[in-house]
Amino acid sequence: MASVSSEIIQKTLANLKKHGMEALYFSSRAEAKEEVLKRIPPRATVGIGGSITLREIGLLDDLAKRGHEVFDHWKEGLSKKERFEAGRKQQKADFFLTSTNALTLDGKLINVDATGNRVTSMIFGPPKVIVLTGTNKIVKDLSEGLDRIKKAVAPRNCQRRKDQTPCAVDLVCHDCQSPGRLCRITTIIERKPFDTELTVILIGEELGY
Repeated sequence: MASVSSEIIQKTLANLKKHGMEALYFSSRAEAKEEVLKRIPPRATVGIGGSITLREIGLLDDLAKRGHEVFDHWKEGLSKKERFEAGRKQQKADFFLTSTNALTLDGKLINVDATGNRVTSMIFGPPKVIVLTGTNKIVKDLSEGLDRIKKAVAPRNCQRRKDQTPCAVDLVCHDCQSPGRLCRITTIIERKPFDTELTVILIGEELGY
């Protein structure tokens, strides 16, 4: 979907709500950030999923300034063991903040992980999960969403990480057998998981991959 109309946004929000999720729309990242910070009480612990979107919004800096304990496995300087431990701690945080790889018009969240710490925390971990996503990630259906991830999201992530995968070179999915392949775990959230408060905040900007 090249351009996202108000009708598409409203339909997506309505379908997310129909599936038991809280769904909100803000026209700017600043408004969305204000809403998230308003929802997180003092001293709450916060897990952060691997997300370009959250960093573009500037949420991590604000959480740190407010004194929250933040579990971020992307933090610079961490060893492999420390990254793994951060991923474990994300699952036990009070809040988990992340984005999604694709959001279907009929209200489904599609994600592809390499390790699974992000999707695990979205599904069965912190009691409150907030997913922030730009309208650029809205897709028509599951097929288009998976296609978006294979052809746009995963190759750009591999390139950003400097992974030794074919798609990092030409930004084309080869369905490779590379040891550095990121496409290993695919999840589709069709309805709100039991025991998890899942909020989707849709932002009227192009954010993330």
